[in-house]
Amino acid sequence: MSEEEARNFSEFMQVSVANPAAGELYNIQVAAEYTAIDPEGIRSYCRQGFITAVEYRDGEPLFDEDAIYWLRRLQNLRSEMHLDGRALRAVLDLMREVESLRQALRAK
Repeated sequence: MSEEEARNFSEFMQVSVANPAAGELYNIQVAAEYTAIDPEGIRSYCRQGFITAVEYRDGEPLFDEDAIYWLRRLQNLRSEMHLDGRALRAVLDLMREVESLRQALRAK
């Protein structure tokens, strides 16, 4: 690959990953932008109990960085591993348990 081709490829492949700030709350539109999940998909995940809004303002859910993290994980599991509802729930429950155990170990 020539230097010019490499530069063009590099420009083509640039990906901007936005990460939420700790302590901030995000409405569903911003959560959708951070996760590449449309707002209705996020609402569906909430209805199914996969994620929970931290609070509601004017009837709209607000999400923290933890919810953004889990939304991204959900999206990855669905798109990469093609998991359906039951399998997705089982994997997420196990992942949350592992994360909880890690935090407990760090606290010791």
